[in-house]
Amino acid sequence: MDELNVTETSGEKPNNELVITGDTLSVPVGDGRTLTLTYPGPLAQYDLVDAMGPAAADNARLVRMYLPMIYLTGIDEQKLTPCTSLREMRGLVTRLGHKGLAALQRGVAAFDQRDEQGLAEQAKK
Repeated sequence: MDELNVTETSGEKPNNELVITGDTLSVPVGDGRTLTLTYPGPLAQYDLVDAMGPAAADNARLVRMYLPMIYLTGIDEQKLTPCTSLREMRGLVTRLGHKGLAALQRGVAAFDQRDEQGLAEQAKK
């Protein structure tokens, strides 16, 4: 499936449609910014845990909180490289702020919905 339209029903701008093209998605943030999300590769989660360091990576709740950041590849057309330390992750969270984090969650949810639809389609075959 090359494209999926997802109707956004929460946040500041209800009924925004998020369109996944291939493995990329642009998500508007309520403050005017745009986040670019890309479906992560198979090693992205491992790299995130490695970057967090052993103490932080042992905290499952903290790992779940940072996990959506593996999808984030750009802010306002500025390309981002994956974080390589917990300090960088904390800085990115601060840069995103509440509205950016909410937009990131909406984008990840759109990818999850696409994956669930794909699995449902495969099950029908």
